[in-house]
Amino acid sequence: KMLANLLHFYDLYPNILLHLKSIDRASLAPDLLESLEFHGQRQREIFDIAQVYQIDESAEMMLGNLSAQMQRDGLDSMFSSVRLPFPAMLLTVPEPKVGDWPAALITQDEDTLYTQIYHVNKDGLFPNLLIFRSRGASVDILHSPTFALAQANGDGVTEEAAIKQEKRLCFGFLAMAVGMSILFEHKAMLEKEEVPAYPRAERRRAQKSGRALPNKSIIKVSLGELGKRQLEATYSESKANEGERSKRRAHWVQGHFMRNRAGGISWRNPHIRGVGPLLEQERHISVEEE
Repeated sequence: KMLANLLHFYDLYPNILLHLKSIDRASLAPDLLESLEFHGQRQREIFDIAQVYQIDESAEMMLGNLSAQMQRDGLDSMFSSVRLPFPAMLLTVPEPKVGDWPAALITQDEDTLYTQIYHVNKDGLFPNLLIFRSRGASVDILHSPTFALAQANGDGVTEEAAIKQEKRLCFGFLAMAVGMSILFEHKAMLEKEEVPAYPRAERRRAQKSGRALPNKSIIKVSLGELGKRQLEATYSESKANEGERSKRRAHWVQGHFMRNRAGGISWRNPHIRGVGPLLEQERHISVEEE
């Protein structure tokens, strides 16, 4: 659904924005119109090659916790040194019951990462106003042509408001993408399942109606066995205190990211600490408990 929304929007960009805002093309400065047309074409090209990752609820919780840990530990200055599995990745998370549904397009050009944030809600799709360019410890904020159009139209959108809306999500998704890329190299942390983006029946219907759907795949990301232990340890450590569990009793301890001697980011798997038998407890963890 998110992919379909984005492809449809940028197929019609910028005309769809001009229509929604009741803007006459002839009223726009030629250089702005040219940048809008180029941006729409470039976005479509990127979405054509981008690999879509559909992160399920439990994997989102684990990666979100690790994302916060990486940012607290200052590892975000090293993100651009991590090689992503694809030069362009669209990260999607489960649609929330209420509020905006975000997604992120992350592209990598050598040692530079570009992140764009999109929102979908009951009113439709809202394209990114900013592009965050990360290289090492430096982050530059670029204005998208959509932002330039909003300013030219007198929409009252400020850079400060746009940063407030997109920056936190940008770094959250970027940390998730980096963490996910590293964890794919560690057995049983994350599971991947590649499926067609569009069911065969839907592709056939589209072909009969004269429009071809792109032959794209989606990689569904879920927790492996160690990933489930990681989430369990995160939950247990946040709830436990000295009175509830002795430090010496065997229990699962969270894995974590850390700097390595080569100047990159390494991962230490969750592991058992303490003595005695490990008491297994069945836990049902949901977003509401966070």
